[in-house]
Amino acid sequence: MSARQTAAAVDLAAAGWAARLDARALTADERRALDAWLAADVRHLGALARARALLISRLEAPVPVPAPAESSAPGRVPLPSRRGLLAAAASVAGLAALGAGMRQPAARQVYSSAVGEVRHIPLDDGSTLTLNTDSAVTLADETGRRLVYLERGEAFFEAAPRTDRPFILRGPLVQLATNDGACCARLNPGGGMTVAVVSGTVAVEGAPSALAETLERATGRDWTLRPGGQDAVLAAAGQQVSVRAGGAGHGTLVSVETMAPGVLDRALMWREGRLAFAGETLAQAVAQFARYSRRRIVLASDRLAPRHVSGLFTATDIDGFAHAVAVAFNAKYRQEGDAIILYD
Repeated sequence: MSARQTAAAVDLAAAGWAARLDARALTADERRALDAWLAADVRHLGALARARALLISRLEAPVPVPAPAESSAPGRVPLPSRRGLLAAAASVAGLAALGAGMRQPAARQVYSSAVGEVRHIPLDDGSTLTLNTDSAVTLADETGRRLVYLERGEAFFEAAPRTDRPFILRGPLVQLATNDGACCARLNPGGGMTVAVVSGTVAVEGAPSALAETLERATGRDWTLRPGGQDAVLAAAGQQVSVRAGGAGHGTLVSVETMAPGVLDRALMWREGRLAFAGETLAQAVAQFARYSRRRIVLASDRLAPRHVSGLFTATDIDGFAHAVAVAFNAKYRQEGDAIILYD
């Protein structure tokens, strides 16, 4: 067989990528593999567009777009689907020929932190990133914007003021865009995200689908709506944004609320390697400590779990925390392998 793939083989590979793009967000390794596949043959982009267009044509009709909600009011706001934009992009007659104009994907750099590590990353433009324990981001070096993918965990960013290059932090369901803001974003199970805005204004908008993102990288064109557009939810300093998948036909649900005094400061103490509690249950506190160590605290008594904890602790010092809890609640603890057992 010739080293050059047959048309059938190209279509088969394109169908596989289209199905993967439709099912979920790609991992960093999958995005790199897709970039390499697109660059390997000028036919690949057209084949992918045709396969994706076929999938789109079989999907249900777009959900009507609701009017945007006031950013200051609590409640859930559904972000509209991008399907109309993507269907139009995929059906463009000349899309199959775009492969001839493909550019090299933007240079990307991966940063990660180990379990228990807090990592500070200064960026070339003066912005800063701070990774919490067991977190990872991918930076894309692009001319018109500063693009960061939050791959896992939690990250705090402070964007250096640049009106010509928005800073965009992209997650599976939404992306955060600002010219000069600062906020903390934590990924949750299911692709959701919790965002705390520290300064400036941050636009929370639906992340582009995997297809739109692929077209961006392959063609050099921006297939997303502008940050802060009509489909964006704006969050100001002192507000917290919660994002989760809304289920079939409901898009992405976004709720915005103003944080009580002191909540934001406590939530960001991890940047100094500490955990601050103000009335959380012991079970909640133990879950937080579990993020910073491969060792675990096990609550062997039902009496202990609902007890309330307040105080400031070193995030990686689970021995010190266990001792403090034992003293405060008249409990005992013992070491068993990698676990600390707290009991009556």
